Amino acid sequence: MLESSHIPAPGDIQKFFQVFNIDLQKVYLPSFRLQNGLYYGLIRTGDGKKLGVIGEKEALLKDPFSGKILNHSPSLKLCDLFLENTLVLMELFPFTRPVSVLSFPATIGTGDRLGLATPGHLRSVRKFSARPVLAQQSIRENNQTGRNFKEVIADAAWSVFQENYQNGYGADGDHLKSLDEVALALDAGVSMITLDLSEKLNFEALSMPSEVIQRKFKEEIDPGDATVLLHLFLDKEFTFRGSRGDLSIRFSEEEVRRNVLLFDQAIDFSEEVYQLIMKRTNQKPLIDFEISIDEIPFPTPPETHLFLMIVLRHRGVRIDSLAPRFIGEFQKGIDYRGDVQTFKKQFYHHVLIAGHYGNYKLSIHSGSDKFSIFPHVGEIAEGKVHLKTAGTSWLEAVRLISLKDPSLYREMHQKALSSFGEATKHYHVTTDLSSIPSIGSLSDLELPCFLDQENSRQLLHITYGFLLRSDLREWMFSTLIQYEEDYTSLLEKHIDKHLNSLGIERRKSE
Repeated sequence: MLESSHIPAPGDIQKFFQVFNIDLQKVYLPSFRLQNGLYYGLIRTGDGKKLGVIGEKEALLKDPFSGKILNHSPSLKLCDLFLENTLVLMELFPFTRPVSVLSFPATIGTGDRLGLATPGHLRSVRKFSARPVLAQQSIRENNQTGRNFKEVIADAAWSVFQENYQNGYGADGDHLKSLDEVALALDAGVSMITLDLSEKLNFEALSMPSEVIQRKFKEEIDPGDATVLLHLFLDKEFTFRGSRGDLSIRFSEEEVRRNVLLFDQAIDFSEEVYQLIMKRTNQKPLIDFEISIDEIPFPTPPETHLFLMIVLRHRGVRIDSLAPRFIGEFQKGIDYRGDVQTFKKQFYHHVLIAGHYGNYKLSIHSGSDKFSIFPHVGEIAEGKVHLKTAGTSWLEAVRLISLKDPSLYREMHQKALSSFGEATKHYHVTTDLSSIPSIGSLSDLELPCFLDQENSRQLLHITYGFLLRSDLREWMFSTLIQYEEDYTSLLEKHIDKHLNSLGIERRKSE
């Protein structure tokens, strides 16, 4: 048992570790805490970030973390941040385990693709009346970064411990498209599933001639189901009232048939996944469930949104958030493109439907840097919104590199240019490479300007996977770790800008 008199004072912690001659580079003071008679905290050594456990040797031998004990009085156990120790961390310090957070009015998915961004995200979010979804990755992103869901959650958990953030955070298996992917994410410990229905939709149903729709509806839809579905919609007027005006929707028989054929497989798939989640969680609401239809070829009309939600509720499926494809363009890493007034009107209609059919949130995907519409989103949704960002934090890492290591940035820029064509197979952008200045014509001091221009932002955004899998990877991580606090500061200010623009209330305690 460690006596309180043996606990180093904050100003003496660094001196304490120097006794052990361990190439100490940094002490993360907010992480240090006394638990069960031992003193726990994170440090960085020449061999990377470690958990330090301070106490008498007998107590350290019983401590569940695996590590090497260095004898002294008190002694020190140095522990690597591998998976087994992550599980111990979550058991000993439950606030490091991801939990359901979407019931909180304002939430933001921050998507730490590098495993280095979460401290900056937390320093921002804790100032606002909001909750973060820190571990937010898709299968595509994991393939690009060479990580998996367990590693993403582990990185988030250690950062939560490092920053002593105890308000709760989420972990999102994002844009999952199959039962196997959902099961993989659940097995890893996510607290949120985002189900992407884009590959389960029959888009031909929207353009088929009326006679073909009539025939296919009769051939493909069970007669009993067809009768129920028609009864749910025909001869009914769905009216929604709100402070900005009312919305009234009626469906013709052909519109019902088109929507049934459009969503037939998607509804079955959603129900199957929902039942899997309920089975895994013993019917307890431990997993936030989001449905995404944002990666489809057309904006989601309010009528389509309403149809989907009525049928899902009829099947007993309840969701916590829905990501429609909003009108206008939500391209990666740049501001909204489109008519803001038209967006406001349609967004309001989506808010009315969501408030009536389950009071779920609207989720804004590719939400990074959409500053021209953020104030309207926050006001119309009355602060009840889920914003998803990810690439913007990667771009702040690139900005840091452009400021601190111009030679590295120049190498990254050239690699991005050579990879751009291949990267566009995964992302929809309208980047004009010809408008990006030649990097050879700019001085080192001018390089950060690339992070302020839309075309070069998109170039650097969508090529992140190629850069992270290149021979520049080690150089990039070394630079970001060397200037860790600078990166954290850039991120804090950038996420602040997002939350401020949304009008999210600041916490009074800050």
